[in-house]
Amino acid sequence: MAIYKDILKGKVAVITGTTSGIGKGLALGFAKQGAIVVGSGRRENLGQEVAAKIKSDGGEAMFIKTDVTDHLAIKHLIDETVNTYGRIDILVNNAAYEPTKLFMDNTYEDYRKVIDTNLGSYVMASIYALKYMKQQQSGKILNINSVTAIQQVPGVGMYSLAKAAISNLTKVIALENAKDGIRCNEINPGLILAGEFEKAEVREWAKEAIEKMTPVARLGKVEEIVHAALYLLSDEADFCNGTSLLVDGGRHLI
Repeated sequence: MAIYKDILKGKVAVITGTTSGIGKGLALGFAKQGAIVVGSGRRENLGQEVAAKIKSDGGEAMFIKTDVTDHLAIKHLIDETVNTYGRIDILVNNAAYEPTKLFMDNTYEDYRKVIDTNLGSYVMASIYALKYMKQQQSGKILNINSVTAIQQVPGVGMYSLAKAAISNLTKVIALENAKDGIRCNEINPGLILAGEFEKAEVREWAKEAIEKMTPVARLGKVEEIVHAALYLLSDEADFCNGTSLLVDGGRHLI
């Protein structure tokens, strides 16, 4: 992160899904740039470890255990942030659940979990945060989406359905709230070295797909998503609104 310095200094940033992967990377990266980080997720031990790491490095952070499929838990996350710090400058929607099965094999329970996690949490967190951002006349929302919002891949159809809806959500928020000093953008990652791809056996199993379905024939790095996020949340990107930034090695071109 040497090319940036304190670009989020003093900003209060709520991030969902900070217990691992991209969310963890965002929390640590934002803290290095001076943000006050409020992390969330279901796995409290992991979330507290990330918050403790930020504090040990001289930053400010707290973790609030949150089940993003419960809208009241999301409301508590946003309200507690404002009660503690007096404002919310940044919301990063990052929670995700990606089952692998053909569309016709999904059950109603599968459908509900995918939609509630991937889309419902983004909708409700944005609604609750916007109420405060409107009062402040400022704020930035960043949706961590996926290349599957525009690229159909067999076996993740239900997931990509939710991701396509997030793209529309991003544009709706951007359009309706620009006059109140609020910006909303999204990042669409491709295959990133996080989550299941941290396992060597998964990387080996997916090697052919990685090399043949991504023009830049490798997995992306969490740090590359963090850099993209820092740009879109910086003051230098204030003219970006409703933007979809693909960080996928060109995967969407295949």
